[in-house]
Order: sequence, then C-alpha cells, then structure tokens
Amino acid sequence: MGRARGLPMSSNGKTPSKILKWRLECLGHSLVEGMAGCLPGPAVYRIGEMLGSLACSLMPQRRKTVMRNLRIAFAGEKDSSELHEMMKQTFRRSGGNLISAAHTSRLSPADLAEVMTIQNFQLLLDVLAEGKGVVLLLSHMGNWEVLSRMIHLFPKGAKTGAFYRPLNNPLLDERVLARRQADGTRMFSKRDNPLHVAAFLREGGIVGILADQRVGPKGELTEFFGRITRASPLPALLARRAKATVLSLAVTTDRPGHWTATFMPVDAPQHTAHCMVALEKAMKSGPLDVFWLQERWKVYLGKNLTVRQWLGEDTLKGGKAHRALIWLVDAPASWVLPADWQHPDVCYEIALAENQSIPEPWSHDAIIHRVPRGDGLYQMKQAILKIDSSAALPLDFILAPHGGAALAKVAKLETIPLVHLS
Repeated sequence: MGRARGLPMSSNGKTPSKILKWRLECLGHSLVEGMAGCLPGPAVYRIGEMLGSLACSLMPQRRKTVMRNLRIAFAGEKDSSELHEMMKQTFRRSGGNLISAAHTSRLSPADLAEVMTIQNFQLLLDVLAEGKGVVLLLSHMGNWEVLSRMIHLFPKGAKTGAFYRPLNNPLLDERVLARRQADGTRMFSKRDNPLHVAAFLREGGIVGILADQRVGPKGELTEFFGRITRASPLPALLARRAKATVLSLAVTTDRPGHWTATFMPVDAPQHTAHCMVALEKAMKSGPLDVFWLQERWKVYLGKNLTVRQWLGEDTLKGGKAHRALIWLVDAPASWVLPADWQHPDVCYEIALAENQSIPEPWSHDAIIHRVPRGDGLYQMKQAILKIDSSAALPLDFILAPHGGAALAKVAKLETIPLVHLS
C-alpha cells in the first residue's frame, strides 16, 4: 500500500507508528469487507445485530447518549420503559446497518437493485424533468452507505454528488473516497467553494447532504423535534443560490439485508426550518434505524459562550425547553444568576443542601431539589441521576457559582456539561 498523499511528517518519530495504525485499520477494513462479501446479506445483517447488542452492553457512555437523544426526540410520546427498549433496539439496528455497509459496498448495480426498494421516486423524476437540481436531505439512518451508490438506480445520465467528512485515517479515506467516486458520485467536502456546488446543481445535479448532524454556534437557530437548536443552513442556502428543489430521503430497514429509500417533499419556502421539519418526518418514519449514538442536541457552553449567545438574544422558545440545574449547595445567599445566562427557553431548577434556605431570587415558582452535602462521588452521582430522571426531558447543563472537583467528575461521567460561573 503506497504512502497517502499529504501524509503528515513528524520530527519526533511518531509518524511511523501512525502509519502502522492506519495500515492496520485498513487491513481490518479489508478483512471485514472480505468476510461480509462471502456471506449472504441477511446473514451479515444478523451478525451486525449481535455485535450491536454486544456494544450496547459494553458502552455505557453511548447508552447514555442514545437515551438522551431519545428522551428529547420522543418526550411526551414514549414512557421510560419504551425508551429503554428503543435504546437496545437502536444498538441492534445500528450494528446490522453498519456491518451491512461492508456487504453492499461491493454489490454490482444489478445486485444493489435487489436489496433496495425506492418509494415516491416520481418526486425526484418530476424535478429532474423540469431541469432543476435537487438538494437531497439525508440523515444517518438505515444503511446510509448505499446512498452513495444509488446513482445506479437513478435515470441514465443523472449527475449525483454528496458532501462527505474526510476520515481520520488518510489511507482509509483515500480508499473509500476513490470507491465512491468510481460509482460516478462527485464528492464535495466542507472546504469546497459553495459556488462550485451551486453550479453542479444548476446543471441538474443531485447533491446529498447529511443534515441531521449537530453544528456549533455558527449554525442557524431552528426547532428540531420540538427543541431549539442550531442546524446547518447549507441545504437551504444551496437551494436558493441554484434555484434547486429540496427533497428529503428516509432509509429504513424492511428486513435483514433489505432497505427502502423513500423520497419526501419539503414545504415551501424551503428554508432551514422547513428542511428540519422534513428531516424530522423522515427520521420518525423509522426511528430505530436512526443512528442515535451521536449526541444531536449537544449544547455548546462555556465562560465565553453563554446561554443567551447559544440560544440567541430573541425570546425564541421551543416546545421542549432546555433544563438547567443550578448547583447552589453552600453558595452565598446573595448569588444571582448573571443576565447572560438567563433565557426564556431554559427551565431552571435549583439544587440545595438539606436545611439550606432558598435564596430570595428563587423563592417563587422554582423547582427545588434537596441533595446531600459533601463531596462523596456516589451520593452526588445518585442525586444528579435522581434529578435528571425527575422529568421526561434530560438535564441539558449544570451551572455552579463556584468550583468543585466532585461535581465536575460526576458531570463528566454523566455527560452533562458543567459551567462554573465564579
């Protein structure tokens, strides 16, 4: 295997070890693909399901991430026992879909058509007949790797493109990128000029964008599953620039080794808010197929990024407000939450020690939780878990007027952002 282009050099001798690691990862990738290619698709999927179940039992932090996502997405719709069952089935389904990608990546176009059913295809054909480009909203659901190969199922002469994030392993990235391009799909990265992508669309191209990913503070404020968050404005921006049409696409598992791709319309005007509504509908069509293992509603907060900056200066309020726990155990009675940390979309709850007086600013209509004093990790963890589970929505972040190593450790273990406001 030749050396990858742009391979970083190192003066401290670490590059050889990185190359070895990357080569071993490539070897593992080849072995998995080789074994998956020798087995029937349904068998590969079943093996993936078993591996997914194993991952569920061995990855407690990922279990928490999945549960947090499900609690936000289905608050008021599913009870705790239903969400726990969904969490376990999500691991199984994700394992089946991920391992199946190694099988479908090597299928011939004819065999690919045997494992895919396309619904509402006429939506796409009608747009293409008008000579317009299509921005295709995608999410990490089902066997999403087959999306890069759907060009074989599109009308002859169709031009397809897709955005991708380069893999951390440059050797494996080069291999995967070359394979996807060999199918005829043009790959765009975030470093590509949006004008070039718009030109591709104006020529009648179809560009897929994984739009369910979380974005940082520069994203556009909108609702997603009833929660105020930030989303990428790129799909709507490209559609406006290229006068293209936006469609969404859901990929669901029908049975082991077989998937259905369903095209769905996006309401006009096709701005970011309507794009996220369409994406939500697609994800709800097969919630167990969604890759919930990445935290979608992560809040980006810190001393230099306040709640008001993250959620915007306006009084925008979603149907599923954020939950903030203010840790006031042994805090000065005169402490007041800074104005930059106050927002109408946040429901504030207070943690106080037993017998600690309620501070005057919080004496009215405040949700009070009594917790034990001290820095005992176990007691503190149990207290925070109890508070977290006291409502359908999870805790989104903790604010504390002073430091505390134990609180910081528990917050990290429970993947709840903690901001010290001292």
